Amino acid sequence: MGAYNSTLMYSLPKIAAMGWGKIRRAFLIAFRKKRVVEKLDRRRGACSRCGACCKIMFKCPAYDDADGNPKCLIYNDRPGVCSLFPLDEKDLRERDIVMPGTKCGFYFDDGPRPENQPERESMPLRWGPPKRDPADKTPRLATGTFAILWSFISKPKLNGNGNGNGNGNGHAGNGNGQGNGH
Repeated sequence: MGAYNSTLMYSLPKIAAMGWGKIRRAFLIAFRKKRVVEKLDRRRGACSRCGACCKIMFKCPAYDDADGNPKCLIYNDRPGVCSLFPLDEKDLRERDIVMPGTKCGFYFDDGPRPENQPERESMPLRWGPPKRDPADKTPRLATGTFAILWSFISKPKLNGNGNGNGNGNGHAGNGNGQGNGH
């Protein structure tokens, strides 16, 4: 059941829930970072790299699974809404609309964290693309949310040439910056 379903396959309430979720996540990450940290402190597990989060409401143009291996073509420049997903149970419900037959590797728990589990998954919080080094003179067309918007116009290449920065080896996954996650 891992196939992508177009928005034409969803009811109006489900489309509205997914749209509101996108707005909610963008607002929280932009303006309520402390609240986001509180939410993520309840998050457990790890990304299963299914790519469902890249297909909420529409398939992200920077998402590619043509070879059967899900990957983000703007992995190094992806916005915070991508690298911090899911923020809470609401996000998991929206994700389950897209891929109800595939379980997400993340879950949320209010109980105390087990002793052998780190403070948060093995990844640092990543609020968006890294700041540009002023000494770096290579052109960089778009980063973060702008990279996704730009990818609607010009599909990123696997080698990262579509967005000017990013090596294209990232995958839909855990956000650890090592090219093996979300």
